Amino acid sequence: MSLNTFDLYLFGGTGDLSNRKLIPAMFRQETLSSICTESNIIGIGSRNLTTDEYVEMVKDSLQKYFPNFDQHKDTWKLFSARISYIQIDINSDEGWNNLKEISADRAVIYYLATPPNLYKRISSALNEFNLIKENCRVVVEKPIGTDLNTAKEINDSLATGFNESQIYRIDHYLGKEAVQNLLALRFGNTIFEQSWSNSAIDHIQITVAEDLGVEDRGGYYDETGALRDMVQNHLLQILCLIAMEPPVSIQSESVRDEKLKVLKSLAPFTAENISINSVRAQYLDGISKGEAACSYLDEDGVNNENNTETFVALKLEINNWRWSGIPFYLRTGKRMQSKSSEIVVRYKTVPHNIFSKDTSLKPNQLVLRIHPDEGIDLKLNTKHPGVSGFDLEELPLDLNLHEYHEIGHQDCYERLLLDVIKGNPSLFVRRDEIEASWKWIDNIINLWKSEDVPMEEYISGGWGPSNADLLLKRDFRAWKNGSKKK
Repeated sequence: MSLNTFDLYLFGGTGDLSNRKLIPAMFRQETLSSICTESNIIGIGSRNLTTDEYVEMVKDSLQKYFPNFDQHKDTWKLFSARISYIQIDINSDEGWNNLKEISADRAVIYYLATPPNLYKRISSALNEFNLIKENCRVVVEKPIGTDLNTAKEINDSLATGFNESQIYRIDHYLGKEAVQNLLALRFGNTIFEQSWSNSAIDHIQITVAEDLGVEDRGGYYDETGALRDMVQNHLLQILCLIAMEPPVSIQSESVRDEKLKVLKSLAPFTAENISINSVRAQYLDGISKGEAACSYLDEDGVNNENNTETFVALKLEINNWRWSGIPFYLRTGKRMQSKSSEIVVRYKTVPHNIFSKDTSLKPNQLVLRIHPDEGIDLKLNTKHPGVSGFDLEELPLDLNLHEYHEIGHQDCYERLLLDVIKGNPSLFVRRDEIEASWKWIDNIINLWKSEDVPMEEYISGGWGPSNADLLLKRDFRAWKNGSKKK
C-alpha cells in the first residue's frame, strides 16, 4: 500500500541516526514501491555539500547499513532522484530561506535528529520563516530533559511553533514488533484480557539488559545514568502498555490517555521504602562477551565524583483496582551477561492441587521476548506422556515472530516513521506523559540523595548486584534471567 505524499526534512541529515536508521528505513519502503513519485527527502546539515555530494554520502551509508544494497540498482535510481540537500547554520538566519514554501497537498515532516538543545532554535526559526502549516509534523528524539523542569523547557520550546498534535516524541521501543504485539495480545484475545489483573497475576517483571558498557558515551552517560536514560522512557512506556485499560481505538488519543492514567497511578517511593524497593549500582571490571572489561569508573569521560548508576532495579505498585497489590519489578543495566529485553507475566498458582502430593504445579508464565529473538512464550502444566497416572511437566507454547512473519529488515524506527507519515500519533509520547514520568522519576532521584541510598557494585558479565536478587527474594520470587527458552 502506497504512503501518502510527503516531504521529509532530516535535520542532522549527515549524522549517525539519519545514516544508520532513517534513510535505510525510507529506502526499504522504496524497494516495496510504497513511496509515491512526488515525495521528497531533504537532508539538512551545516556541512558545505552539494546535492550530488550528499547523494553519494547516502549511497555510502546504504551500502554499509542496508543488506544487499547492490541488488537494488533500479530502486536506487528512483530513490536518489528524490533526495536533495540544504546547508543551514541552525544558529544563524542564513540558509532558512532556501527551504521551499510548504506545500499544502502533502504531509511535511521535520525530523530533528539533533541534540535537544537545538530544538528551540529550530522550532523558532521554522515559525519565523513561515514554514509551519497545519500539515506539518515534527519528530524529536530523547532525551526530553533530565528532570521535570528541563523537560518542561524543551516542551515549551517545541510549542513556540508547533501545536501538541503536531509533535511526535519518539521512543523507539514502542516501535519494536514484540512491544506492539503486546497490544494485539491483550486487546485481541479474550483469554488474556479476562485474566489480566490482580485476580490471576502474581507479579510482572520487565528487564532491559545490555551487554555493552558505556562505550564512547562516557561523558553523556555520566551526566544521565540508567534511571534517566532507560527507566524514565523505555521501561515506563512498556509498563504503561502492560498496565493500561483498554483504549477506545488503537489509532486514537485514547491510547495515550490510558497510558497517562497509569503514570498518575504509580505509587510514589517514600523515605521509608526507597532503600528496600530500589537498587542502584555500577559495574566493576570482569569478563564481558568473552573479553576483559574495565569498570565503569575507568571508562573514558567518567567523573568519579558523579556517583552515576549503570544499573537500576525497582519494585513498584500501581494504585488502581486492576493492579492493587501486584508488584511490578523493573530492571535495567549495562555490562550484563547478555543483551536481553523481555516482559515476564507470572500467574498465581492454582488454588488447590488435585493431583498427588508429589506433583509440583509450577505457576503459568507468559514471556514476551523483545530482544534478541522476538516472540511470545506461554508455559503451561501438561500431563507427561505415560501409561497411567498424572505426572505433570511444564511445556512452552512458543511463537517466534521472526519465523512466523517475514519481517525482513523493517525495524522499530521504520515502523514509527511510517506512523508519522500516516499521521498516527498513538504510539508516540505526549507532553503530559513526559512530565508525569519525570515527576515520578525526580522523586526517586531526590530520595536517593536525601536518604543516602548506597551505590552497589556488580561484576561485568553478570546479572547485577546481589541486592537486586534480594529485592525479589524477600517476596519469595526470583528474576528470570536471559531470554532463551528453558
